[in-house]
Amino acid sequence: MDREAIALIKDFIDSHLEGDINKLVDFDLKKLARDGIYGCPDRKFDADDCNLMRAIYCVVFGNIWPNLTIGNSGDGKMRGDTMNSSATFFSYPWDDKFTPKWNPPLELKDKITRFQSSFHTIGNMTVLPDKRIGGWSINKHRGCHDEWHDYEDRFLAALYKVLMKKPDADEDLMDLVELNKDDFLPFYGEEGWKLFIKGNLLEYYVDGNYVPVVTSKGYTWWRGGYISKERFFKEANRYIDRSEEIIRNRGERIVETLKSILYDANDLDESRGRSMISCRK
Repeated sequence: MDREAIALIKDFIDSHLEGDINKLVDFDLKKLARDGIYGCPDRKFDADDCNLMRAIYCVVFGNIWPNLTIGNSGDGKMRGDTMNSSATFFSYPWDDKFTPKWNPPLELKDKITRFQSSFHTIGNMTVLPDKRIGGWSINKHRGCHDEWHDYEDRFLAALYKVLMKKPDADEDLMDLVELNKDDFLPFYGEEGWKLFIKGNLLEYYVDGNYVPVVTSKGYTWWRGGYISKERFFKEANRYIDRSEEIIRNRGERIVETLKSILYDANDLDESRGRSMISCRK
């Protein structure tokens, strides 16, 4: 187990969460944008690749990915990725192009604002190998692909075909996975794919046989040609609701895993005691 990662997470919980690890589920990682310890010191800030998340990946998923360590984290190595994006559907909050183009109802606008915070929490973060071909990574291919558009369900359906060696697998993704074969080697074939899904806490995107299920419509804010705003807004509400359900449930599972590794029973009792004292103040 990566002791450096464990120490970083424990220090963060004490310094930023009043010693209550359960608060990690709802912590907005964007708050670390200027943090010189837990953020992205000396590099561009990205919530899914901040130092805190690098440590969490190592502790929670280090037993699944064979080469995942603090020292092997970041661009070109093992890198964080945001599963359920906001920018594809709703553009960026600091450069809002969705609202003037689509004029959404107030209720949906408020829901989008909340989502643009919740999607930057730990339950929405995963990790992928990041060796690149001419600067093109799996992360970038996932986000820029004309059919996937950064939707996790669509990406997993494509990755499934690659790791199951299906004849209609995306050839560019095949090349990228092959380049990162040392990391993907445990995940080929039916049993390997199950290990990938279970180990990365991604069961929300597959059926009972671990076959990916695509539920998203792949909508993007910038495309024209949608006939019905009503259907567009219906999908926007469905996408946010389902994404937030996954993010919270997965975040709670990540925290439970962290508890089992970071603390023994006495530590947890002490942590709960600090939290109760804080609530009474």
